[in-house]
Amino acid sequence: MSDERRDPFTGFNFRMEIDGVEVAGFKEISGIETKTQVIEYSDGDEANFSVRKRPGRTNYTNVVFKRGISEGIDLWEWYQEVIDQDREMERKEIAIHLLDDSSDTPEKTYTFFEAWPCRYKGATLNAGDDQVALEEIEFAFEKLEIED
Repeated sequence: MSDERRDPFTGFNFRMEIDGVEVAGFKEISGIETKTQVIEYSDGDEANFSVRKRPGRTNYTNVVFKRGISEGIDLWEWYQEVIDQDREMERKEIAIHLLDDSSDTPEKTYTFFEAWPCRYKGATLNAGDDQVALEEIEFAFEKLEIED
C-alpha cells in the first residue's frame, strides 16, 4: 500500500463526450446509479433452514444532464428521432471524464453504452430572475463501465 495521499476528486471538473466528440457547457450530471435485484431462495431442509441470496437483474437508472441553453440544438434533434419513433434511432456512447484538479487529464471515466435521450425539459423562464436558462436532457442506457 502506498503512503501517498490521494484526495477525492471534485465534482465540478468534468468533460462530456458523445461518440468521442466533446460536448461543452454541462453544468450538472446526476443519477449515475445502478442496482442489482436480490433474489432470495430457501436452502436446506426444515431442520437446517436458511435463506440464500443471489444476484438477479441489474438495472441502470437514467442519467440527467443540465446545461445552459445555447444556440446548438443537436441534442434536441437526437431526441426528435425518439419522438418520431424512428426505428433507426441512433444509440450512442456517452463518456463522462472526471478530471484532475491540476490538469485536463481524465482520472476516472464513466461510459454509458447504447444511450438515447428519453426526456427533455426546457428552461424555467422568469423575468425577475437573473440565472442562466437551463435545459435538462435525460438519457436511458443499457450498460455502464467505470475506468480509472
